Amino acid sequence: DSEFHGPPTGPLAVPGTYVGLDFGRNRIGVAVSTALGTVHPRPRLDRTTEEADLSALKAVAEEAGADAFVVGLPHHMDGRTSGMEQEARAFAAELARTSGLPVYGSDERLTTEAVETVFRNRQVHWRKAKERRDSAAACMVLQDFLHAGVKGERIA
Repeated sequence: DSEFHGPPTGPLAVPGTYVGLDFGRNRIGVAVSTALGTVHPRPRLDRTTEEADLSALKAVAEEAGADAFVVGLPHHMDGRTSGMEQEARAFAAELARTSGLPVYGSDERLTTEAVETVFRNRQVHWRKAKERRDSAAACMVLQDFLHAGVKGERIA
């Protein structure tokens, strides 16, 4: 049957390769997606200087051949902008300037809590959970973005 039935459907709504970030003041969780839509954690980035942090994230994007970054935006539960969200947006603007790649925002409310629940249910030792939590949250942010059906909000 050669009749056209529209675009392909499936779980991956936003094709491409992305670097997902769970932004924090002390650490940044990092995840990378493939063009097939699989998401993989990368080692978290322990923050030093903004310049070094931006350089390290640019290197991750270059290595992955990323099309864009996706940064988790920690809205308040009622949807209002939080102070941490403002910091994440400012960092995203610098990341876009430094890397030359677009940066999209994705709602990250409750991702860290969800990750902690998964680790607790799987009885992951607290030390191992602590070291993996940020990048696991970045995976959730990126997975949500990829399956949302729209590119979300371009923030930088």
